[in-house]
Amino acid sequence: MVTAHIFFVDAVGYSTLESSQQTVVFRQLQKFVGDCSAVIDASAQDKLVLSPSGDGMALVFFDHCSSPLRCACELMDRIEKEGAFKARMGIHTGEVARLVDINGLASVSGDGINTAQRVMDFGDAGHILMSLQHATALQEARDPAANECHDIGVATAKHGKRIHLFNFHRPAVGSADVPIKVRQDDKWLRPKTLRLGTSGRNSFVASLQILGWLLAHPFRWRTHVSQIDPRLTPHFSVIDLTGPQVLRNRDLRQLLIQVYLICPGILSLLIWAVLTPLGLDPAWWIGTMWASGLVVSVLLGIGASLVFICLLTFDAVVQAPIIASFGYASVANQIALTTVIIWATIALSAVFPTPRPPSALREILSAIATFLIVLIIAAGLVALAAKRPPLQIAGIIAGSSFLLITAIIGLRWKRWSRGFVLGQVLGVLGAAGYYAIAGVTGGGFLLRLQQGISNGIGDAIVWGLAFALAERMSGARAAIMAGLLLSALKNIVPTLWTLLPLVALWTTYALVRRRSLAKARLASEQAAVS
Repeated sequence: MVTAHIFFVDAVGYSTLESSQQTVVFRQLQKFVGDCSAVIDASAQDKLVLSPSGDGMALVFFDHCSSPLRCACELMDRIEKEGAFKARMGIHTGEVARLVDINGLASVSGDGINTAQRVMDFGDAGHILMSLQHATALQEARDPAANECHDIGVATAKHGKRIHLFNFHRPAVGSADVPIKVRQDDKWLRPKTLRLGTSGRNSFVASLQILGWLLAHPFRWRTHVSQIDPRLTPHFSVIDLTGPQVLRNRDLRQLLIQVYLICPGILSLLIWAVLTPLGLDPAWWIGTMWASGLVVSVLLGIGASLVFICLLTFDAVVQAPIIASFGYASVANQIALTTVIIWATIALSAVFPTPRPPSALREILSAIATFLIVLIIAAGLVALAAKRPPLQIAGIIAGSSFLLITAIIGLRWKRWSRGFVLGQVLGVLGAAGYYAIAGVTGGGFLLRLQQGISNGIGDAIVWGLAFALAERMSGARAAIMAGLLLSALKNIVPTLWTLLPLVALWTTYALVRRRSLAKARLASEQAAVS
């Protein structure tokens, strides 16, 4: 057994090509490899074994550890400029045995060959990956390229083999992205440089950081979710998750704890700290926030839940004192409402990307139509419950909640059976909560908390219904507008200043849509060029 530096390369998507195209691609790859200076130098010294392998080829160098990387850089540059295909590459330094095959040609075998291929298998198009052993060899040889080998952690290959990977890239060569297969590995051990933005902090501080992102840089949410698990969308719901997925992913478990416990707890303390000294009741707001956040996380997703509880916290700590001091119709309240609507539009657009939006007219008409439909449904339920005894009203709440939640989850997530179960549970809880407080007078903390919980469940269902209907008509952006129209309606009174939040809502919509279309156009142009 001797130490060798093994370089694997294959053409991405080779097996999906027609036979004639495969021949063209393989001949082109052979030519490009044969023209590499590292290949020419090693061949001249009889320090190279080259053989076809799978969708590409393997090059085993016995000269210097820098030879495979030199070859990879030259080859990648040539493929980018002249190739009709994309390639991925893997390098490993390990033990191999030199053999002579049945045709009398030089060959090699050993664990080093298998490891090099597994390293390459982790890569996407454009990646030059290498094992820890090869990165160490470059460093020990004082090769300047060692400074451009970036640790991407330990991932699991076939048969449970753990491989410590490095990604080589520079401005003109390689890909800086962490490969998808690595990020999808539930057992991936991240290096310090690739840990989440919240890593290295306790859960409380990490939760504050997430809330800060939503308030100041909402689009960081997408990056955070993608880093946790690339299979998740920014608007993923707990309905999407499986038990093994949660159990295997420590970062995902931490995020769920932050969303369901720590973030609402922090905001509850904020509400209590602001409202109590002012003589205002925090219990109702805290109950509303916790209940609506929980229900929204299921109906609309985890990201929407965080935006929703932030929205309600703003209502409690900013608008509630303003309304108590100046009234609903005050200029200060309309300015505060305008501010939160602008932020909510941007934040929800970050949570719900719309890659191919319909026309602006269709989005606007769908949002307005949904807004009116939900108002009619809500008014109909109120009229149905009017002047009825508490037990009958509780029955109406249970039945309507069951039907609406089942419909929302079915329309949005295609999980009708789960919607059926959850609709029953929340319907019964909502009805029981209403019946328990119906006719009860007084203003105790627990009573107000229970009233807030009932209100929060109702608000979340109404919001979810508007969102689901508008999303089915014209996509997520129309759904966001329909929901925010409902939020604005709760705070609007017939004054001239009422127009300010509505103007801000549609202006922000236009700006967000323009930004989205510009990004889509740029991505399309880049794809056309490549």
